[in-house]
Amino acid sequence: MIGLVVTGHGLFAEGMHSSAKMIAGENEHIKYVCFEEGMGLEDLAEKLSAAYNELADCDGIVVLSDLPGGSPFKTAVECSMEHPDKQIVVLSGTNLPMIITGSTMLSFETDPQALADELLFEGKDNVVRFELAARAEEEEEDGI
Repeated sequence: MIGLVVTGHGLFAEGMHSSAKMIAGENEHIKYVCFEEGMGLEDLAEKLSAAYNELADCDGIVVLSDLPGGSPFKTAVECSMEHPDKQIVVLSGTNLPMIITGSTMLSFETDPQALADELLFEGKDNVVRFELAARAEEEEEDGI
């Protein structure tokens, strides 16, 4: 089983948690870590390390962060290096479909890299633009 950690600026992780719970239910193998205003990087590192430790029984961990190069992303990478015994893969650009898919795959996936690859695909595949389909033929007005 793989563990999942969701992190980001402000209440990003908390908001994702609320939405994911509504759609897919609660999952004890997903931890949500907020980087709230006023927190220092040491505080964030402590929270991320605690989340990694809570998932110690997992085969590996995939971390989903909000922004590439942001403090949650960089701190997640740094904390992963402090756990060399654990396979930890850190991704950024997280969206809700990635978390929902992750929650359904955690119980049967044992390779964090394979799960990360699937979540990257899922995240990209679910970024779409709405386009109104053009009418094939314009409707004719009555009598003309």
